[in-house]
Amino acid sequence: MATGDERQQAVITRASEILPADDRVLGVYLIGSYGAGTADRFSDVDVHLVVTDDSADWFEAHWDDVLRELAGPTVLADRLPGMIGGLGITPDWIHVDLIVHQLTTFDRFQYDGVRVLFDRDGTLFPEGDLPAQGGRPGEPYWPELSVNRFFYFLGNLVTVLGRDERVVAHQGIDVVLEQLIALMLAERGVRRTSGAKRLNALLSDEQRAALDAIPAAGTDPADIIAANQYICRQFITRGTALAERTGNAWPTTFVDATLKHLRNHFGTSFD
Repeated sequence: MATGDERQQAVITRASEILPADDRVLGVYLIGSYGAGTADRFSDVDVHLVVTDDSADWFEAHWDDVLRELAGPTVLADRLPGMIGGLGITPDWIHVDLIVHQLTTFDRFQYDGVRVLFDRDGTLFPEGDLPAQGGRPGEPYWPELSVNRFFYFLGNLVTVLGRDERVVAHQGIDVVLEQLIALMLAERGVRRTSGAKRLNALLSDEQRAALDAIPAAGTDPADIIAANQYICRQFITRGTALAERTGNAWPTTFVDATLKHLRNHFGTSFD
């Protein structure tokens, strides 16, 4: 197993020693590179806690104090939206995440690769560490939210380029691309996630080749449009096939309205 460097290891040691002493903490585990056994000197240390439901408010208010107990002084401590916890950066740029899960919402299969540091009752991870599956395919599913978001964000290309907001339009490529990747994961039935900086293993060779073929774009409107056209055609081809495969309805009315909106403004087809 890859071990990163001694500064990262020191954070993990403190997490193993300090956190179990708090009776409200029911479990402590690592995800990301340390969870998957692929850590190197560039790795983050992703520490996750399972806590009693009645202590969640306390951890919501004091997560950064707990993080500094593990990491030492920080030059940045920033809450992560939608989560209890956040990230910390030390003066020598060790990146430590501390995320807290309430017992009633805890899902031990949420992440691909888990290293268990502490399990108070032996019930959170009865099988112990969960080896990374590398995005092992499962049953395809329908990512309805990503489908709707894709066509919503794609339709906004008319607004941003209509205002000549070229930088915003370029940033929008990443937004629609994120939805295409979510669709690709759904094609493979991949639900478990690995670290935010590791995606290759979750995609097939064919999917990665399709992503590699996205036309390069700077801030020239023609290049931005070409990149969005390619991504849109990929999305429609894959999305309609996945809808049929999973027995879900393709949002034809919304899609057709969006494509017409784009065609009317840009004078070119996106499908």
